[in-house]
Amino acid sequence: MVTLTQPFPEYDILQSIPCISENTATSIIGELGDIRHFQSANQINAFIRIDLSHYKSGNFLAKEHITKRGNPYARKFLFKCIHNIAATSHTKPCHIADFYEKQKRQSQTTSTKPHTIASIHRLIRTMYYLITHNKLYDYTSTQNH
Repeated sequence: MVTLTQPFPEYDILQSIPCISENTATSIIGELGDIRHFQSANQINAFIRIDLSHYKSGNFLAKEHITKRGNPYARKFLFKCIHNIAATSHTKPCHIADFYEKQKRQSQTTSTKPHTIASIHRLIRTMYYLITHNKLYDYTSTQNH
C-alpha cells in the first residue's frame, strides 16, 4: 500500500507533520481519498463525524460523546496520531501538541477525550491547509499565528 501512495503529493505533505509515519499517511490517504475534493476542513470533520453529539431533554444535558456514524477507521488513525504527537512533542515540536497541552492544562476534567477531539480538529485543518496549498509542515511558521 505504501508503494501505491508514494506518488501522491499529499503523501510527502502528510509525512512532514511530526509523528505521521508512512503507514499512517497511507491509511489517511486510503480512508479520506483526495482531500482536495472536500470544500473545507469542516466537510472532512463531517465525513469522519468527529464532532461531539449533544443530547438535551428539558433540563437534562447528557455527557457529550462522539457519534458512531462516519468513518471509524479515519477516526481511529487520527485519534492515535494525536496521542503520538503529544507523546513525542519534546523531541518533535508541533503546534498541535502545544494546543493539546494548553487544552489539558486549562481543563477541569481528567478525561483526555475532549482535548483529543479538539486537537483532531486542529490536525484536520492543518492537513487540509497544507494539502490544498501544496506546502510542507513547518513548526516555525505556525508560531507566527
